[in-house]
Amino acid sequence: MGSMVKPRARNQDRISELSGELVHRVFSFLPTVDAVRTTVLSKRWNKMWTKLETLDFDNKREFRKYKGVTSFATFVSRVLYFRDSSEIHKFRLNISCDCEYSPCIEDWICTAVWRNVVELDLCIKFSSGEETFMLPECIFRCKMLRVLKMNLTPWMVTCDPPTSGSFPSLKFLHVSVSEPEDEVMQKLFSCCPVLEGLTIDGTIEGDTRNGVNYNFKISAPELKTLSISLENIWELLDVSIDAPKLENFDLKRLGLTNCFFMGSAKSLVNASIAFREHFEVVYNYDLSNFAMGLLDQVSNVKSLSLSTHCLEDWHLPAFRNVNQLRLDFWDRSCWESLAVFLNSAPNLEHLVLEDRTEGHKEFSALHWNPPKYVPICLSSHLKTISFKGFKGLPVEMEMVKYLLKNGHLLNKMTIFTGLRLSYAKQEELYREFMMFHRETTCHVEFMQLQV
Repeated sequence: MGSMVKPRARNQDRISELSGELVHRVFSFLPTVDAVRTTVLSKRWNKMWTKLETLDFDNKREFRKYKGVTSFATFVSRVLYFRDSSEIHKFRLNISCDCEYSPCIEDWICTAVWRNVVELDLCIKFSSGEETFMLPECIFRCKMLRVLKMNLTPWMVTCDPPTSGSFPSLKFLHVSVSEPEDEVMQKLFSCCPVLEGLTIDGTIEGDTRNGVNYNFKISAPELKTLSISLENIWELLDVSIDAPKLENFDLKRLGLTNCFFMGSAKSLVNASIAFREHFEVVYNYDLSNFAMGLLDQVSNVKSLSLSTHCLEDWHLPAFRNVNQLRLDFWDRSCWESLAVFLNSAPNLEHLVLEDRTEGHKEFSALHWNPPKYVPICLSSHLKTISFKGFKGLPVEMEMVKYLLKNGHLLNKMTIFTGLRLSYAKQEELYREFMMFHRETTCHVEFMQLQV
C-alpha cells in the first residue's frame, strides 16, 4: 500500500507562528493591562509589551473591582519603569483618585514627555474639589507633542506657562471643563503658536446663577477649527476670538453668549451655530442682539448651519456667499421666517431643513406665508433640498409645493418622514407629492420610515 499522509499534530502552536509585526500591531489596539496579560500566551511575546508605542491606562476600566487605586498606580509605575527606552507615541490616562497620587501622576506625565510623546490624553479627577493639579512644565516644553486632550476636575489648575517656547508643535487641543477659571483658560489658549484645532466642551458644575460671568479669550494665529460646546451656563459668557486664519467655527447651546471676533472673520468657510432654547433679557442683556451680532460676523461663510428655537423679529444679514444652508427649526416662528432666509442667501445651492417641533399640536393650524417675490436663489441657483422630520402638516405641504413650483434649477428634493407617521399616511403623502406642479424635472425622493 502507498504511504499515508500523516495528519498535522493537533497540538501545533499556531499562536507562536504569528509574526512579531502583526502581534505588535494587535497589542497597540489593546488597553495596556490586556497587552501585558496577553504575553503569557507565548514565550516570544514576553518582552513585546515593553516596546509598545501606545499606552492606555484606565483605573475604572481595568481596576474597578479594587476599592482603592493603589494597585492601579503600582501597575502604571511598573510598566513605565520596566519598558525599554523606545518612544511613546500615545499616552492615555484616566484616573479618579485622592490628591495624594498627584506626585505619581506628574511623574507618569513627565516620563511620557521624556519619551517624546506625540498624543497626550489626560482625564484626571480628584475626589476633593479643594485640591489643585499643577501641570508639569515639561508639557509646555515638549517638542514632539501634537495632540493634547485634558479633562481635569476641578479645573483649578495652577499653571504658569513659560513666557516663550510653549507648545512648539501642538496642533490640536481638546479641553473639557467643569469649573473653568478665566485666567487659566486665557493662559492656556494663548500659548499655542502653531495650534490648528481647538475644542472646548463640558458642563459647568452646580448652579451658576450667581452673577458670575465667564470670559474666554482665545488667541491663536494659526487656528483653523474652533468648537465650543458648554452646558448648564446661565450667566453671560464672553468669548473673544483672535484667530485670523479660522476656517471652521462650531458653537453649541450658548444662548447667553457674546461672541466677538477680534479683527475680521473673512477667513471663515463653515459655521455651525446652535442657540439655546429661548432668548430672554437677563441682567439687562438682550440676548437676541448677541445672536444677530454673531450671525453678522459669520455672514461671509460658504456653509452655514443654524439651530434655533426662535427667529421672531430677527433682522438677518445678507449671506451672499452661502451656497449650503442647514436650518433646524424648533418653534413656529422659524417656519414663518424661512422666506427671510431664502431672500438673505441669493447664491444658495443646497438647502437642508429639519423640523424638530415634535408634540406641538398648534402647528397644525399654521399656513405657509410665501415671500412677496420669488427669492433669487430659487429662480437661479438652488439645486437640492432635503427635508427631515416631515410630518405632513399644512404649513409643510404648502411650503414644499411652493419650492417645487418656483425652483427653476431644482433637480432633487428628498423628504424624510417623521417617526410618528403611519405607513398608510406616508403612502398618501407620497401620492399627493406626485401631483404637485414642478418647474423642472425635479426628482422627488420620499424616504419612508417603518413604524
